[in-house]
Amino acid sequence: MDDLTGQITLGIIFTFIVTVIIVKLSKRKLHHDLHARDVMKGHRWCYTGMFSRPCFCNMCETLIMASDGAFCDSCGVCADSPECIAAANKTLPCKVITTRAITHKHHWVRGNLPLNAQCEVCENDCGTEPKLSDWWCCWCHRSAHDDCIINIAEVCDLGKLSDCIVPPNSIRLKLSRMRKDLLIKEVLRPKINNWSPVIVIGNRKSGSNEADSVLSSFRNVLNPAQVIDLADRPPEEALEWCRLLASDVTCRVIVAGGDGTVGWVFNAIHKIKLERDPLVGVLPLGTGNDLSRVLGFGEGHSRYVDVVHYLKEELNKAKPTKLDRWRVHFVPNRNLGIRMPVRELFMNNYLSVGVDALVTLNFHRTRQSPFYIFSNRLINKMIYFTFGTKDVLEHECKDLDQRLDLYMDNQRIDLPNLEALVVLNIACWGAGVRPWTLGTGGPDAPKQDFSDGLLEVFCLMSSFHIAQLQIGLSEPIRLGQCSSLKLSLKGAAPMQVDGEPWEQHPGTIIVTHSHQASVLLRE
Repeated sequence: MDDLTGQITLGIIFTFIVTVIIVKLSKRKLHHDLHARDVMKGHRWCYTGMFSRPCFCNMCETLIMASDGAFCDSCGVCADSPECIAAANKTLPCKVITTRAITHKHHWVRGNLPLNAQCEVCENDCGTEPKLSDWWCCWCHRSAHDDCIINIAEVCDLGKLSDCIVPPNSIRLKLSRMRKDLLIKEVLRPKINNWSPVIVIGNRKSGSNEADSVLSSFRNVLNPAQVIDLADRPPEEALEWCRLLASDVTCRVIVAGGDGTVGWVFNAIHKIKLERDPLVGVLPLGTGNDLSRVLGFGEGHSRYVDVVHYLKEELNKAKPTKLDRWRVHFVPNRNLGIRMPVRELFMNNYLSVGVDALVTLNFHRTRQSPFYIFSNRLINKMIYFTFGTKDVLEHECKDLDQRLDLYMDNQRIDLPNLEALVVLNIACWGAGVRPWTLGTGGPDAPKQDFSDGLLEVFCLMSSFHIAQLQIGLSEPIRLGQCSSLKLSLKGAAPMQVDGEPWEQHPGTIIVTHSHQASVLLRE
């Protein structure tokens, strides 16, 4: 009897432990710890082979040679040697992420002022002497002469970007028990009119590797905790900011990257089920950027971005709108009596099967090669064009219509002889082409809107046809609009969704409307 009682007790304890573990794991999926850098351990140094202007070491005050420079991308402190870097880490405080102070004070950094800096007190130029002189605040970016700084009040209003910044006295941290990491546990509302904080998300390792410099520029003008690198943290962690902010505060998320990075962030927002989705804006990097073009943020930036102008003139003037997102469901055919697992993904821009996906796939494989050393946007476009020209001669996707059955809103559609089928959600495709309104049939084509719950479907005859569309000398074969779509693929064919290509095996592809994302539209 005692043995039976003991077994029951052990079973209850085991069940309790398993239940606790399951509950913790489920919570871990929904909530992510938001890490913060410990500035007490020193500056966030970036090493460069060239400064955009003459700079002086903040420790030894000598002119920094181009090959030896290092700077903190948070507070702007510069150093010219490992010894000066170590000394700066010990004696010069970095831009704080959090503080218990009731009011926010200026953080003055000596020398290396921005170009065309004017003194806040006397309004004359400052920082013009060829030495380490004068001061600037790494929060509000105001400047002052050595003799004028005593006439400036201690309190900092964060300058003209105050509505975008999370002040350090609004952030409360906690210490992680397991790893001894600093985590953001609370964000208090500051006394700032129309406060709508900006969270910047980018991936320094993706695309043309331009995001690293862009993220550094944002750390210089915002609270560094507001800038998250996807090479270090997942997007779900960055979006934890939206949970910490009050429910009536509008959070804006800037995605610094290409269409793939934007889609990654959209997926994370949909996955974590926020009470109120953030408004997503785009700072386009990379090659394609079709979604950015449609949303009015342009075709692409270089690594040298005027982030102050972007925040004030582009982001602050953009208006909220909705973007349709589509669920793409893949059901593979049975192979030797075995059916491969189904899979799903989401589409924001477009889906295609055939020659344009083949060109994208060949370009993608080239970029994945260990011998690929280019990161220039122009060179990438030239390589892309080369693959398109190559297929003009080879016609690898010839007679694609013999391998496809198309159903639009459950109605089978007779296909002409084609080499590609394209399904659009947005107006742009192929790095800036607006195919739906091209040619003589463009003015009579049904209106296109990325929030109307409709897809536009058209055909392409060849790679040469794509080249004609690129320069506006032709138009697509329009098949019409639909609210749902099904493709039966009888043989393997190249396929892409939002610029991510692969070789698709035979099966059924079903596209249905999923939900809408909240985005910012710049007219």
